[in-house]
Amino acid sequence: MATEQNITAVVSLYNPEFSVVEHCATLVKQVGRVVAVDDGSPTDVEPVLTQLEELGCHVVRLERNSGIATALNAGILAARQHADAPDFILTMDQDSMLESRYTRKLLAAYDAAMAAGITVAMVAPGSIAGLPTRRQAVVNNIDIGGEPIQSGLMIPCHVLDELGLLMDELFIDGVDTEFYLRARNAGMESILAPDSLLEHALGNMVQASIFGVKLSPGGKPLQIRTAASYRYYYIFRNRLLLIRRYWRSQPAWAIKGLLADYRHLAIVMALAPGRGRRLASAMAGVKDGLKGISGPRPSR
Repeated sequence: MATEQNITAVVSLYNPEFSVVEHCATLVKQVGRVVAVDDGSPTDVEPVLTQLEELGCHVVRLERNSGIATALNAGILAARQHADAPDFILTMDQDSMLESRYTRKLLAAYDAAMAAGITVAMVAPGSIAGLPTRRQAVVNNIDIGGEPIQSGLMIPCHVLDELGLLMDELFIDGVDTEFYLRARNAGMESILAPDSLLEHALGNMVQASIFGVKLSPGGKPLQIRTAASYRYYYIFRNRLLLIRRYWRSQPAWAIKGLLADYRHLAIVMALAPGRGRRLASAMAGVKDGLKGISGPRPSR
C-alpha cells in the first residue's frame, strides 16, 4: 500500500509571492518530495525560490514563460528522474493550500477504487473552496468525478507512462480537461476523495453592475465569478482546439462545454466590468481556435 512518501508534489510558479513558501511548507509535511517550477517569471523571484530551496524543495527554473503544461511537465520529469522516483504526482497551483491529511485521503480513495475494480487515471478532491466537486456517478460505492481542475490532482505515474505528459500546446486553460478526456478515451476514470478539501481560488469575484449601477437584490451585493481578461483568449481558443480533437469520442462533453463557455461570456458581458477587453480576448481566441493556432498567444 502506498504512503504519502510515495507522492511528489509538483508546484507551478509564476511571479510567486512569499505566501507560496507557507503553502509549500504544508506540502512538505504531506508528501515525500516537492518540486517547484518557476515558469520564467519576469520579476525577480530569487528570494522566494531561495526560501523554497531552504525549505527542502527542489526548484526548477525555466528560462522563459512556457505555460502551465510545460512547467508541470518539467516538474514531473524532474521528480521521476530522482533516485527515489515517486509512484504518484500531485499537481499544484501556487495559490492552493491542502487541508490536514489531504494526501492520505486521496491515497485511501485510490486504494478503494482499485479494490472495486475501477481503472483510476487521477484522484481529485471532494470539494474545492468549500464547493462540492462535480460527481458523474457512483460505481461500487466509489465517487466518479467529472472534469477535474489541475490543482490538487493526484496522478499515478503508471498512468503517465501509458497516456503521456500534459499537452504543452494548450499553454494554459484546458490542460486538465484534455488529460481527463485522454484518460476517458483510454477507459480510465477520474475519481473523488469525497471527504478531502482543497483551498483554491476559483477565479475572481466582482460585484455585478449594469451601466455602472451595482446590483444588490434584497440589500445583498450580487457577486459573479470572472477570470482575468487575457484568460478568455485561451478559454475560447483551447475549447475549439479540444473540440476538434475530441468531438467524435466525447460529443456530449463538446456540446456542454461550448454552451457553458458562451453562457459564462454572456453573463460577464452583461454584469461585469471590463466587458470590451473580455469580448475582444474571447473573439481573438475563437479566431485562432478556428485556425488551429496553439501555444502562447501570437503577438499582433
